[in-house]
Amino acid sequence: MVRTQLQIDENTYEALRETAHKQKRSMSAVVREILRERLVKGEEPLEPITRKYSFIGSGSSKEHDISVRHDDYLAEDFG
Repeated sequence: MVRTQLQIDENTYEALRETAHKQKRSMSAVVREILRERLVKGEEPLEPITRKYSFIGSGSSKEHDISVRHDDYLAEDFG
């Protein structure tokens, strides 16, 4: 298995936690099952996030590592 990290909103976290508790399973196991059902079993994909949030990708910068070094860049602006 590959270890990864996800950020989710509070409501999703609570729903995930409750589901895992009711099923007496880990939250990781529940997430893996949901992803497997959605991605591997070929369910219809979710609406692309760029359709819902059309502003994504609208900015430009000379920097090409912003997604990796975002904390560094924010620290420079607010430090």
